[in-house]
Amino acid sequence: MTTIHTGQTASLKALLSREGRLDPYPHYAGLHRLGPVCVLPDPADRFDVVVHGYDAVQQALRDPALHVMTGDYPDRRGAQRWRAHAALRTLVKSIFFTEGPDHSRVRRLFAQAFTARRVAALEPAVVRIIERRLDRLAELGAHGEPVDLLAEFALPVPSDVVGELLGVPEDDRDWFPARVRAFGAILDLGVGVWRYQQAADTAAAELTGYFAELVAKRRAEPRDDLVSVIVHGDGELADDELLANLLTMYNGGFVTTTHLIGNGLVLLLNRPHEIKQVLADPRFAAGFVQEVLRHEPPTHFSIRWASADTVLAGVRVPRDSRVLVLLGAANRDPRQFPDPDVFDPDRDQGQPMSFGMGVHYCLGAVLSRIEGQLALPMLLRRFPDLALAAEPGERHTLMLRGYETLPVTLS
Repeated sequence: MTTIHTGQTASLKALLSREGRLDPYPHYAGLHRLGPVCVLPDPADRFDVVVHGYDAVQQALRDPALHVMTGDYPDRRGAQRWRAHAALRTLVKSIFFTEGPDHSRVRRLFAQAFTARRVAALEPAVVRIIERRLDRLAELGAHGEPVDLLAEFALPVPSDVVGELLGVPEDDRDWFPARVRAFGAILDLGVGVWRYQQAADTAAAELTGYFAELVAKRRAEPRDDLVSVIVHGDGELADDELLANLLTMYNGGFVTTTHLIGNGLVLLLNRPHEIKQVLADPRFAAGFVQEVLRHEPPTHFSIRWASADTVLAGVRVPRDSRVLVLLGAANRDPRQFPDPDVFDPDRDQGQPMSFGMGVHYCLGAVLSRIEGQLALPMLLRRFPDLALAAEPGERHTLMLRGYETLPVTLS
């Protein structure tokens, strides 16, 4: 029988400070010393409970009493200003913030892009995309000039891959990154994200307009892409629902993989003894990517609210509690991963929580891993003398966590 208790108390103040955002892991370690779940008594934290233990995070993401932040949640609390913002309206219509039959219906349609058959069939296209971007890198760095690997490789490769899936024409894809970054800036924790809201709203309007035109073209002239499959399939989606999900899938489909590649490359360059193994053994490359996802994940948290009283790891979570689920902390739980701060590609201690769990598990997780497993070895095989041209920049977000630039020399 589980003993129910009120739990240890904690604060998010240090984690959400500038220093905490730059290096959240000491703060995660402090939370782990208090147990797998803590109560947050300070209203300034804006959450009531933080969940950070590996098992507790899995439990939270599967608990039917805990829900994503659907649009009716802020309405119930009298906070309706979100409705004035295009970016927030778009997010609320997407599968990231819907539940029940609506979520299942939309997820089933978009999951067609990520079946084992489609992902396997896409692999030759992924290889061609990587090779084309490697050729571009070679041109830019031919005379020893530093090249921004993030802008010229880690970002455009997954952008091209998800564009290939959805049917975004190749000539249009370079238009997306600036808008995707503006849209994604509002997803981090803290009240400071509101300063990015206007740019995010503008980006949402522009991206929605683009996908509206693409949908109209595919209705008139279908092709072998996901947009054509959905608009000519049996599923029924309202136009605003379709556009919101195309926009968020495009965004989510490449930004996390961008940071997986960027974070992974920095880790690999700091471990030159492992480069030969990554190049020689695809199984080691797969383990390396898995450990990047655990050790330096691009997504550190998810948010839930309690529709009823529930219990997480023995801690009582009252109805209407706002729950911060720290995926990045779960990946460093010493109860699950011994010596959690040590980077070890040979680990075999369970899946990292970086792609979530339960009904909101990331649709593109398999594809993202494959991109990482192909991109890093192909990059280093093509440029065996690749090196950082300067210290990589700061990482100061917990959502979509990665470098803004990554200057390298190729030879």
